[in-house]
Amino acid sequence: MPRVAALKGEDKTDVQSVIVPVPVMTGTHFHGLDEKGRVIIPAKLRPGLTEQFWMMLDENDNVAMYNYKTGLDVLEYCERQMADNPSDEFIAAAVERITGAAEHVTVENDSWRVAVSDILRFYAKIEKDVVSIGVLNKVVMWSRERWELAQADRENPDVRKAQAGMLRAAASQIKKSEAQKAKEKEIEVVEEVAAKEAGNGTGTTGAAAASAGNGRRSAGVLTLSQLGR
Repeated sequence: MPRVAALKGEDKTDVQSVIVPVPVMTGTHFHGLDEKGRVIIPAKLRPGLTEQFWMMLDENDNVAMYNYKTGLDVLEYCERQMADNPSDEFIAAAVERITGAAEHVTVENDSWRVAVSDILRFYAKIEKDVVSIGVLNKVVMWSRERWELAQADRENPDVRKAQAGMLRAAASQIKKSEAQKAKEKEIEVVEEVAAKEAGNGTGTTGAAAASAGNGRRSAGVLTLSQLGR
């Protein structure tokens, strides 16, 4: 899934014109902070984050990590919300929660060891062990203890029902897409045969064409029957 991503050392202007394929982020990864409050980003998540990314506080007091461009999108959206709703105290407080803890991170070496700020560790209650989860366009980093407690919610029947519905719908959409492509290919073949017959003078003409409305559908049906002979 291609997205605009930042490259190390680029400013915002350069980023707008550089397109880098950035994969979605998935998986659950167990790791931990060192004595200096630094964490090594799991290797499988690095391509999605890129060498410049953002750490922010999410709605559940976890650390959300976005690639550079997506993080800018979040901040720009916050700015628009403030401009569009200048009197809304809840939006103002929400924006302050996001921006007050936001950190722009640059990877300095191949180890991908980066610092987690004091404010983010405070809100997320991160001391040592963490769990980082890839969630499509972001990574959510939990304290290990809070993550284990939250797993009880995953056993909720409503959550499982929603999960089943999403998986079925996604699979059905894939099948529908494949069926649609097959149908379009069949129509394309029919039209090619009809065009060749028209060029050779063997296609439907005169009254037969007039009785077909726009002529295209009847030509397709006739050609299909001819192909089946």
